[in-house]
Amino acid sequence: ERLNDIVGSAYYVAPEVLHRSYSMEADIWSIGVITYILLCGSRPFWARTESGIFRAVLRADPNFDDAPWPSVSPEAKDFVKRLLNKDHRKRMTAAQAL
Repeated sequence: ERLNDIVGSAYYVAPEVLHRSYSMEADIWSIGVITYILLCGSRPFWARTESGIFRAVLRADPNFDDAPWPSVSPEAKDFVKRLLNKDHRKRMTAAQAL
């Protein structure tokens, strides 16, 4: 079932939620945001306003170059990148994440 209401915290919202057509893949995106934060201590998308955060989610790519990412394992980095794929059809599924 596709949903179309924008719900949730701006920092965790998936791109497809902002396009008002999403399903359970949006939850995988949120898990990617949480995992990114757990591994590096900062958010993958940041701005001073909610609309700025939404723009960043839609247009920016998370930073995997600055510390501590060089010391994070390639497997962990790849895992987060696959969770944060902007194309929900190419995003890792829950079963694949397990």
